[in-house]
Amino acid sequence: MTKMSEEKNTQLGSIGSVLWGFDMLLRVLKNTRKQYTISAININDNGTNKSHLAICIDHAWNLFRKYYKLTDESRAYVVAMALDPRQKYKYFYRHWPKKYWAEMRAKVEGMYEEFRINDDDAATSPSSAKSQSQSVKRRKINDFNIRDFRFEHENVRESELKRYLKASCLKLGSDEENDTFDILEW
Repeated sequence: MTKMSEEKNTQLGSIGSVLWGFDMLLRVLKNTRKQYTISAININDNGTNKSHLAICIDHAWNLFRKYYKLTDESRAYVVAMALDPRQKYKYFYRHWPKKYWAEMRAKVEGMYEEFRINDDDAATSPSSAKSQSQSVKRRKINDFNIRDFRFEHENVRESELKRYLKASCLKLGSDEENDTFDILEW
């Protein structure tokens, strides 16, 4: 899994590929586990013994689940997948149970809030202080907020993250385009 996430400019080349890689491997192990557990029950008279292969599959499945759970300790895995313009939150909605969605969104939005450049902070350079105070005066006349009156809510602007997530996912035409897609270049 570590090697997979280190590949650059391939379908496997990002930290985001770790989560879907785990999802894919766990699904394969789960299906194989069912198959060999059922086969072992059909073969054995008492239905309690498992084949050696079924025991190995159980061990591998539990080991993968343990390491997959460790990805919860870092927001980077979820954020990397959400920031891939080809998937955003859609991957999670398709492959993860609904009970995990709120936590996933909280991780992405929390990291965005932590690292975003506040428009007000960016606009407070000495040269822009005068234009900023004029802008505030234009919006408010005697404590009357014109923007609130016109648009019926206080915050007209959405965050860059919300606009990004609302936009359609990037659809590439071929496997080759997806394999060579460079998210940083995008």
